[in-house]
Amino acid sequence: MGIEGIASCFFDYMPAFQITFLKGSLSCRSIRHRRRQISFKRSQYTHLTVHFTMLKKLLELLSSFFSSLFGKRETQPTLPNSHPDSGTDKIPDFLEDSSDVPRDTIITVNEEKLEIPQPSNPAPGPFGDEDKETAYEDKTEVPTPPGDSTKEDEDKPSPPLPDPPKPTEPVTPPQPSIKARYLWCLDNGHGKLQPGKRSPVYVDENGKQAQFFEYEFNRDIVERIIKALDKKGVQYYDIVPDYLEVGSFLEERVERANKKKSDLDKIYVSIHSNAGPTASAKDWAPDSVKGIETWFAYNSKKGQKIAAVFQRHLVAKTGMKNRNLKSTSEKPLYVLKKTIMPAILTENGFYNNKSEMKELLKDSVRQKIADAHVEAILEIEKNGI
Repeated sequence: MGIEGIASCFFDYMPAFQITFLKGSLSCRSIRHRRRQISFKRSQYTHLTVHFTMLKKLLELLSSFFSSLFGKRETQPTLPNSHPDSGTDKIPDFLEDSSDVPRDTIITVNEEKLEIPQPSNPAPGPFGDEDKETAYEDKTEVPTPPGDSTKEDEDKPSPPLPDPPKPTEPVTPPQPSIKARYLWCLDNGHGKLQPGKRSPVYVDENGKQAQFFEYEFNRDIVERIIKALDKKGVQYYDIVPDYLEVGSFLEERVERANKKKSDLDKIYVSIHSNAGPTASAKDWAPDSVKGIETWFAYNSKKGQKIAAVFQRHLVAKTGMKNRNLKSTSEKPLYVLKKTIMPAILTENGFYNNKSEMKELLKDSVRQKIADAHVEAILEIEKNGI
């Protein structure tokens, strides 16, 4: 739109004047006066140009005024990994979770065929470790019965009986603890600010529209795991407690884990829920697309063994379909490739499978998933890897 068009639009809303420019002619009408039409001569164009310049400056002042009131919309250049709150934070040649991996590049491994050290004849009790179970048992010695007494001993007067003990407060035995072997870096995948990573809209039991948000599920599982590990004395590092303030946060997750100082060897566990391929984000995946799978970095032997232990416990505890272990060599998952420690990523059911999504909303199912992670952690703590 040229200056003539801007002026026309502007003065349409002025209470006193309306100006219309048509091929070098200017029509001016006053609400309080009769309409007059004046034809300008070529010699008067110079004077008209002065008015155009003044009008342009007026429009610039008005534009600046309205910008100060309502803000100015600016187009920012798209920068790779520009800010953790940007949502997607996609990184070239790396993927975020299994739903991003092309199907024809996935390598499937049957964890049952791997040689994993299994606990043999575990001791009873919460620790499965004999020396821990008996560490706080009552060790009070029973007095040795006296031998044969002689006549002389019988004639001796008996010593006076001690005063009965005064009642005291009950003493709580010290809680047993395990000797930590690893520092478990726990990563709840995704953040609240990340677009996508949610189910299609559905109607809940209260008749209201709702969605399953993966970031909420992932964090809930991690918090349940943390609660159990606190009781067991297992060392862990909560990587993303600020999940409500971030999006994808890929590089920062890995950086936090890599820079975490620890005298223990570190193991990285990223927890997710899966999504199957669909025509659009509004569509549900087929009911055949369901189950649990665990990912490891390609050619990582330790990662593969750790993944096998977790997959075995997850399938046994939840009864979900076993989708085995997964890996890829072409476009690896970022958190598995860039961590400087053995790392795995668990995919716990499909949130865009409508029937499985309803199961993942249940507290009992979530607790089973968390318990399976804890059992896998305790097994590796005991046996090593």
